[in-house]
Amino acid sequence: MRRILFLFFILSVGSSWGQSVPVDTMRITRAEAEQLFLTNNLRLIAEKLTISQAEAQILQAKAWPNPNFGIDQVNLWATQRQTRGEEVSPPLGKNFGRNQQFAFDLEQLILTAGKRRKMVAIEKVNRDRTEQYFLDLLVSLKAEFRHLLTELTYDQQTKQLFADQLTVLSEVFKAQERQYQNNNLSKAEYFRLKSLELELMDDLRELDQEIQDSQQQLKTLMALPVTTYLIISDGSVLPAYTALKQGGFSFFRQRVSEDPPRLRAAQSEVAYAKAQSRYEEAKKTPDLTLKAGYDRNGNTMLDFVGFGVSADIPVFDRNKGNILSSKIEIEKTSRQLEEARNDWQNQLFKAYANFLGTSDFYERIDVNYATELEELSEAISRNFQRKNISLLEFLNYFEAFRANRETLLKATKNLRNSLEELNYLAGTDLP
Repeated sequence: MRRILFLFFILSVGSSWGQSVPVDTMRITRAEAEQLFLTNNLRLIAEKLTISQAEAQILQAKAWPNPNFGIDQVNLWATQRQTRGEEVSPPLGKNFGRNQQFAFDLEQLILTAGKRRKMVAIEKVNRDRTEQYFLDLLVSLKAEFRHLLTELTYDQQTKQLFADQLTVLSEVFKAQERQYQNNNLSKAEYFRLKSLELELMDDLRELDQEIQDSQQQLKTLMALPVTTYLIISDGSVLPAYTALKQGGFSFFRQRVSEDPPRLRAAQSEVAYAKAQSRYEEAKKTPDLTLKAGYDRNGNTMLDFVGFGVSADIPVFDRNKGNILSSKIEIEKTSRQLEEARNDWQNQLFKAYANFLGTSDFYERIDVNYATELEELSEAISRNFQRKNISLLEFLNYFEAFRANRETLLKATKNLRNSLEELNYLAGTDLP
């Protein structure tokens, strides 16, 4: 009964790696996946709309202030007592306007010192700033997406490795279980094999969780249905990097733009602060309000037409605080740009050093090493079942084989990630 329950446990836990390919499995190359990401990503689509919003604000900034029209001092009736029975004012037409008083006035605000032009300049800089932030977001999301593709590939390959090892170990375990039942195997050796099998099953379970995490994030970035299961068909293929390595850091540095998107975004903050400062300087000049008015029967003249102009007198407020604040903002954003540039340059050097280290380690691995390890693993399993080696030797070989295969897979993953880190910092795909 315990044996049946144990087998049921193995089958139920192992179903996640032994199941058939789902109907909605998507086998796709990295390039195809990235194209789907660039086309479908909802966050990028939303950020593109932000650029359109910035364009709309330029249109709004170009508009003049609306004129103001008012009607005032309208008497809706005039009694005989008020007019003393006389015609105080003649009608404007037929009986309209007879003995009535009203006034019209029209006002137009005139922006002085080029305020309207400077507001348009601010919105244009804001549009450029929005575009740079979009490009920075695009590069960042692309780097995150590629990293997730690499992690998914590594986890799926590691899962296949563990599943193959579990198959081998299960066969060995079944054979040794018969030996144990015939009292030809000690209880300690039997449970050591059993614990190794459970350990592998637990490793597979954890890998499944990591794969599902990567799947969830990738499907969100690609806007795919929730039932999709991604398999990257060319995940093990590395991009060419020999020229990048042989040329050294100076060769790499020559191929990196001095103004990647992350720095252009910081530069746009400085430009925005300068445009805002020019506008604050202009605000110290008072605006003018032009006026025109018509007054009927409310003045010494029956029909009075008058004109006027008004402006604030800059006695108490000359916008000094806002002007000072805007100049400080220029200084602040300039320092932030300088800090961002220094940080970026240091990251470039560090990333290239990491690339050299990971590529050196990867190149030290013999291309036939993985095949030889596979053949050695099969030979060790056969020799153990034939009693040519002890259980301790088998376990040592088995765990060493697994660790070495993981190291091979991790070396490929680390090299790919280091190359993508260089692309991210460069803001483009390096040749």
